[in-house]
Amino acid sequence: MRHLSAFLLLTSTLFMSGCEGLAHWAYESGLSLEKSRAGLQDQTLTTADGIRWHLLRSEAAAERPVVLLIHGFGADSSNWLRFANELEGDFHFVIPDLPGHGQTTRTTDLDYTMAEQASRLVMLMDALDIHQYHVAGNSMGGAITLALAQQAPDQVLSIGLVDSAGLTRQTREFKEILATSDSNPLIPRSPEDFHTTLKWAMEDAPYMPDFFVDVMGEKKAANAAVADKIWLDLQDDPGMSLEASDRLGSITEPALVLWGREDRLLGVDNVAVFVERLPNARAVILDDIGHVPMAEAPRKSADAFRTFWLEAKTES
Repeated sequence: MRHLSAFLLLTSTLFMSGCEGLAHWAYESGLSLEKSRAGLQDQTLTTADGIRWHLLRSEAAAERPVVLLIHGFGADSSNWLRFANELEGDFHFVIPDLPGHGQTTRTTDLDYTMAEQASRLVMLMDALDIHQYHVAGNSMGGAITLALAQQAPDQVLSIGLVDSAGLTRQTREFKEILATSDSNPLIPRSPEDFHTTLKWAMEDAPYMPDFFVDVMGEKKAANAAVADKIWLDLQDDPGMSLEASDRLGSITEPALVLWGREDRLLGVDNVAVFVERLPNARAVILDDIGHVPMAEAPRKSADAFRTFWLEAKTES
């Protein structure tokens, strides 16, 4: 991370000096550096359902345990870069941009419910000729992880729920902002809006200069119409309200519930319910961390999952 911080400091200085186009160059170059340090490479492929996927995949360690990492609403595969860097060489990572996000197919015509996204991921892993794997998801990605475990129990070795939706117990302050505001803070419509999104998502965000956040915000804002469609699909999705059903009891794979205690979106009260309802679950709660622990506290998050995945492999 020291190399990236120095890189960002240098480019920030140059940017303030007025170099045209440097912001986008710095953003792409910074991402490339982080991918390289994590041992990840970009890959694209189209599955039989017509989805053109962009994903990050470990360059080596193909014989290592395979881990599918699923990002949350409005995010993309880059959310897992710092986490993957901590575990580089120990596992073989597959980190896709979900449909509707990043560089994967984005359209308002798709069904973005948890079951549909999980089905697409099963098809993706089959296309990669990977038939058994651990799965971990953050936020909406956690709800997709639960749906995937229900659809493909013979393929999923364990599940990781990182500040996961599924029960979707929102905090009081998040409910209030959704009820009283005309805009959703998780759907930025301008680069400036994305600064607000980050404040809601992270308690201890990694350092990024403002111009870097602005480039990210520009990309998110350009996808606002698709994000609106995804959010709409989530509202009546039974995969986002599992507390009212007994479906969690059927998921018997080992489960790690990792949570940031200061999550402003999905409260820490979700943890006890997940541990109670999932037959084979344990929990780790990180103090002073918000909704995206793998980006805010990558080393602590990685340490928890390293132990969990190695133990789950032994159990299997």
